[in-house]
Amino acid sequence: MRLLYAACLIVLSTGMALAGGYNSFGFEPPTFALGPLNGQDGWNAGASTGGVEPWVVVWPDPAYGKQAIRLAVSGTQGSSSWMEHAIPEVTVNNLTIVTVSYDIFRLNPDTDQNLWWWWWDAGEPTYGLQWDLDGTLPHGWNPGAGSTATVFGAYANLKMVWDFTTNKAYSWYNGVLVDNGIPISNITKLTGWTIALSHDAASGAVGDVAWIDNFVIDVQVIPEPGSILALATGLIGFFGLARRRS
Repeated sequence: MRLLYAACLIVLSTGMALAGGYNSFGFEPPTFALGPLNGQDGWNAGASTGGVEPWVVVWPDPAYGKQAIRLAVSGTQGSSSWMEHAIPEVTVNNLTIVTVSYDIFRLNPDTDQNLWWWWWDAGEPTYGLQWDLDGTLPHGWNPGAGSTATVFGAYANLKMVWDFTTNKAYSWYNGVLVDNGIPISNITKLTGWTIALSHDAASGAVGDVAWIDNFVIDVQVIPEPGSILALATGLIGFFGLARRRS
């Protein structure tokens, strides 16, 4: 019995298996070099209507480590700067937990252009927006989305969790719980993520700049209880055979 218990602990300790996703590792060298983000480590990036394409930057631009990504838009309506990354397709089931997190640096409250982010895939909640109502709405217009004050002049962490084991979504901004258990609906797969700084106000307003660092998509699959027991039983057999041979 003690051997079975020990084997189950071993399995559970590794049971939240990483099943895909992506980690930028802080956009640090040597994976990322100074210059356009587009084409580096699988990223697609670009700009339109006077926006500046996302750029890998160093000090004096703000970064947690040595490097970060800068997005910038002009004062023209429709100006945008965007970055996106595909992940191995995640087929969603009731054993899947997906976490997206990254750090955001907003310069000041006078520029107030929209910073959007979204999954490429159908369903809700799959997109979010910072700046609408001068706050943070990590799950956009989905029913129940919350808001909290935006941090300026420093990095703040955005963390969003899609827990398909309960079909609820959660988000935190700068450590504050913003969305607590938004119902998940009609999400059957996840394939990629976009971040876009967009000048949605009328032309003539000032431009804006934002920085992104430490981008991570973490996909975990919780093993079913039956598979845990089967694997634990297999470990017992392996340990028993090893003991007999020794």
